[in-house]
Amino acid sequence: MRRTASISLLFGLLVFPGVARADDAIVVKRVAGLDRAERADVRQDAGVKLVDTLTLPDTEVVVPRDGDVGAALTELNADPDVEYAEPDLPVELASNDPHSFRLWALPQIRAIDAWARTRGAGAAVAVVDTGVETAHPDLAAQFTGNVGERGNGRETNGVDDDGNGFVDDWQGWDFARGDNTVDTESQTHGTHVAGTIAAVADNAIGVAGVAPAARILPLKVFGASGSATNSAIASAFDYAGDLGVPVVNASLGGLGTSTTITNVIKAHPNTLYVIAAGNDDTDAAAYFPCNANAANVVCVGASDDYDERAYFSNFSATAVDLFAPGVSIYSTIPNGYGYMDGTSMATPHVAGAAALLASAQPAAGSAELKSALLGSVEVTGTLTGLSLTGGRLDANAALEVVAPAPPAPVETPTPTPTPVAPTPTPAPPPVAPPPIVTPTPTPPAATPVVSSLKVSGTVTQRRPARVTFSISRTGKVALTVRRTGTGSASATSRWSLTAEAGKRSFTLGRRVAGRTLKPGTYTLTVATGAGSRSVTFKVR
Repeated sequence: MRRTASISLLFGLLVFPGVARADDAIVVKRVAGLDRAERADVRQDAGVKLVDTLTLPDTEVVVPRDGDVGAALTELNADPDVEYAEPDLPVELASNDPHSFRLWALPQIRAIDAWARTRGAGAAVAVVDTGVETAHPDLAAQFTGNVGERGNGRETNGVDDDGNGFVDDWQGWDFARGDNTVDTESQTHGTHVAGTIAAVADNAIGVAGVAPAARILPLKVFGASGSATNSAIASAFDYAGDLGVPVVNASLGGLGTSTTITNVIKAHPNTLYVIAAGNDDTDAAAYFPCNANAANVVCVGASDDYDERAYFSNFSATAVDLFAPGVSIYSTIPNGYGYMDGTSMATPHVAGAAALLASAQPAAGSAELKSALLGSVEVTGTLTGLSLTGGRLDANAALEVVAPAPPAPVETPTPTPTPVAPTPTPAPPPVAPPPIVTPTPTPPAATPVVSSLKVSGTVTQRRPARVTFSISRTGKVALTVRRTGTGSASATSRWSLTAEAGKRSFTLGRRVAGRTLKPGTYTLTVATGAGSRSVTFKVR
C-alpha cells in the first residue's frame, strides 16, 4: 500500500542504536527480494542515504541528502521497488501534571470485584514506554521477558540464544539505545504506567495494579530526551507480537498517521494493542497510533471520577473506543509513588483489565478480548457521542462476558419421611399455671443528637473550609455532601465517622470521599438516628 498524503511533523533529536536520528528521517518499506545493489539504486534515485536498518522485513530508515523531505517522499513512493515511504514521525508521551488522592479508579472500574475470580496470573502486558524502575519494591517481582534468553546463564552470556536478532533480551529490550537495558532514564512515565497495570497487591506497601498478578514486559522506546519515533514504536510492537504477548500498552502518540505501525499491528492479529487517545482536547482521529486502521486496536480516552471526559482528553465517536479513569491516578514512580493525569493513565487501566480477561480465558484472542471490553462498558450518559461505545471501562462486567461465572450449585432437598402415627400417651394430671410476670423493658441507649452545624469559609484549590458541629453524646454520624440543584448520584459524596460528645470540627477540601468537588454550591448534611442538620457552602 503506497501512502502519499502529507503529515504534519513534531520535531526532536532522538537516539537509536548507534545512530543520531534526524528530524527529516523517512521510513521506507521495499518490495521483497531486492539485493544490496538494487537497494542502493533505490536510495540513489531518490537522493537519500541509509541511517538505520530495522528488524521489520524489508524496512529501513533514510534521510534526504539535500534535506528536502517532500521531494524524497515523492521519488520513493513513485519507485516500483518501494511499497511505501512515510515520515518517521516523532511521538510524545500522553501525560499531564500530577494531582491528588489514591486509587479511586479501581473500585470505579470494578477491578476489585473481578479479583474474586482472577488477579491476572499467567497473563503478560508489554509496556512500550520510557522503560521502568526494575528495582521498585512494588514492581521488582512483576517482570517477564523472552523465555528463549532465560535460565542456565543465558541472561548474560552475550549470545542471541533464540536467534531473534536481540542479544540477552531476557527482560525486554531498549529500542532507543539498541541494548537490553530497560531501566528508565530519569523518566517517571513508564514506571507509573507499569504500576497501574500490575503493581503487587497485599504486600503492605504502596499501591495495587488493576491486574496485580500479571507480568510486565518492558519495551523501552523513549530515551532521556522524552521523544521517540514511529519506527521505534513499530519495532517494539513487532517484538511483542513475535513473542506472543496477548496485550500491549502504548500510552503514547502523535499527530499524523503511520502505515508502518498499522502494518505491524495487522501482522499480529492475536495481540491486542491498547493505545492512548491523546491529550489535545481534539478529535482523536488525527492522533496515531490510536487511529491505526486495525481490528486489534483499542483506543482509550480519559475520564474523571464523575465519569465525565477529562478536559484534556481527545475524543471521537469513531476513533475512541471507550474511556477509563485518567485523572489524579496514583501509582509507582522511580523511588516512590505519585499522581499523574493523562490518557496515558487511562490506557493501563484498560490494558490491566485485558490482562484479567486473558488470565481467566487464556484461549481468548484479541477480537474476543476487545469485544468483551467494549461490549461491557458502563454507559453513564456523560460520555455519549465521545467514543464508539459512549461508556467507561467496567473490568468485572468484561470478565463476565469472556468467562461467565459458573452458576451457584443447587442443593438437593432432603426427602421428608412419611410420618408414623404415635402411640397415645395418657394425659398427665392438670398443673396450676405459673403466675404472670410482666417484664420491665430495658431502656434504649440514648441516640446522639447534632445540635449545631456550621461551615466557615469557602473551599478553594488551596484552602479548605472548616466544619464545626456539636453532638450530645459519643456516637456514629453520617455525612453527605450533595451539589445543590442536581439530583445526580455522581454529585454526591457520603462517609461516616464516630464523633465524641461535645463540639467537633474537621476541614473540608476539594476532595471529599474520593471525589473532586467542582465549583458551585453544595449542601453538607450531618445525620444521626435522631435527625439531621444541613448547611450550604461554596466551592471555587
